[in-house]
Amino acid sequence: MGYFLQIAEMGSLTRTAERLRIAQPSLSRQMRLLEEELGVELFTRGYRGMQLTEAGEALRVRIAGPLRQVGHALYEIRSLPGETEGAVVFGMPSSVIGLLGPALLQRVVRQTPKIGLQIVEAGSGHLLAMMKRGELDAAVLYGPTPASLNAARLLDDELVVVSAAGSPRTGAIDFRKIAELALVLPGESHGLRTAIDAAAAKTRTRLRVELQLDSLTLIKHTVATGSLHSILPFSCVASEVKGRTLMATAIRKPVPCRQLFLTMQSEAESPRAVFQVEQFAREEATGLVNDGTWARATIFGVGDS
Repeated sequence: MGYFLQIAEMGSLTRTAERLRIAQPSLSRQMRLLEEELGVELFTRGYRGMQLTEAGEALRVRIAGPLRQVGHALYEIRSLPGETEGAVVFGMPSSVIGLLGPALLQRVVRQTPKIGLQIVEAGSGHLLAMMKRGELDAAVLYGPTPASLNAARLLDDELVVVSAAGSPRTGAIDFRKIAELALVLPGESHGLRTAIDAAAAKTRTRLRVELQLDSLTLIKHTVATGSLHSILPFSCVASEVKGRTLMATAIRKPVPCRQLFLTMQSEAESPRAVFQVEQFAREEATGLVNDGTWARATIFGVGDS
């Protein structure tokens, strides 16, 4: 089933065979045997590659979650015996690292000093590419994540309207009312912008995007020093809200959220260390949500997907 998910994600036998380092004819035969066993075609094969049929999509949806749980279970079993040590390269999006990064680093240094933790900050899309290339042992990623990744849902992070400190304060704002605000947002290829545009389409809201910046630091600086507003995950502005340089206003009807996932590399050199850091990350995130530091977020258990 793992091969099936890889092909569904890549859309190509050739690219999948190269990624898995197995012969393409062998991979093709595996898929044919699976289709014969199930009695349905899972893919349409053409010049555009391998496209899921209706039956194939139904299978993908049903097995993705359970396989992710199996992946975490295998990591847990492999992590049981022996001393926890090794190097772990852990990726975090820029919008998350300010909250979770220091807490995770302190926890590792305090409790598992033989784990060498390196935290890499980048956009979620870049981190996903690094995970696929094997450059990260684990990462926090915004969803949706490819079904082939060993990923488990961590939390839902609400998006909020971000304004300069001292702006007229209101209660929660209906999403459609955001049309009245001049906005600075990430570019259209950014994952955050995709989530914002989806909410706008759902409510038939035409947003007034005056400026597009792909740097969260620049977006926050622009909002703090000017008259533009933005829409960002609360985690991204938690420290500025606490320091009263920015203010955040809740959004309703609907409440837009981004899903955060914890994902681990299947072939990590130090699986015990990776699993331990992943556990620490989940526990620290849960603590930050429960004590109100990571406001407007909802934690999920390991088995959720």
